[in-house]
Amino acid sequence: MAHGYRILQHWNQWLSQQFLGHTLLDAEEKQLLGLLDKHYGKHALLIGVSHQLRLLNASKIPCHSLISPLMSKGKIPGFIEGDYHELPILTGSIDLVMLPHTLEFIDNPRQLLAEACRIIKPEGLIVVTGFNPYSMWGLTKLLARDKKAIPWSANFIHFNKIKSWLQLADFEMEKHQSTLFRPPIQSQGLYQKLHFLEYIGNKCLPIFGGVYVLIARAKVIPLTPIRLKWKQQLSGIRISTTISGHTARQSK
Repeated sequence: MAHGYRILQHWNQWLSQQFLGHTLLDAEEKQLLGLLDKHYGKHALLIGVSHQLRLLNASKIPCHSLISPLMSKGKIPGFIEGDYHELPILTGSIDLVMLPHTLEFIDNPRQLLAEACRIIKPEGLIVVTGFNPYSMWGLTKLLARDKKAIPWSANFIHFNKIKSWLQLADFEMEKHQSTLFRPPIQSQGLYQKLHFLEYIGNKCLPIFGGVYVLIARAKVIPLTPIRLKWKQQLSGIRISTTISGHTARQSK
């Protein structure tokens, strides 16, 4: 797990120190603000790294928590240091779970997704964000010289695979949106000049955005009523309808 631990450290630093990292967090927070404005509850949990905690501000849920294997240098309210193999959370206790690119930086993405689904309440939401391999970001990863650099060392998972995993876990897809249609260039000036690509991409090529946001809801399995068959006879007892309300026995 040491190798994965170092990758998460580099990922956390990239989000806070690089222009593209700031751009990614800003775009995702803006996207989530419009998607989670009508979802309420008590507990929201983010499974990721500390610099992604701001994404929970898009939710109106009051209690925020973060699970991460990385030690926190500062005091983070609701911080839980834990491994991603088994989440130390009760089953069916969380209203909202966020997985912002977390599945892409671990070796067991499906197992973690199953764990995240386990802790969500009925009618609760799970939010998954990821890099689209069929986008300008995916093309840059393919052509990158340094395959170990962040974020190109991540395993870009197509959204259809995430959808199929969620459906197998009895979750119903609610929303799917994309953002970041511009190429991931480090020049801030040139990046701003290409802002028109966001409008064109949203209107004409929505499935080719660099980052996707999936929101799914936990299904509530309806209970089937079971009719009880009485085998014991009531032995001739009848209920009197008189004012006194006494129980009378029929004479045989």
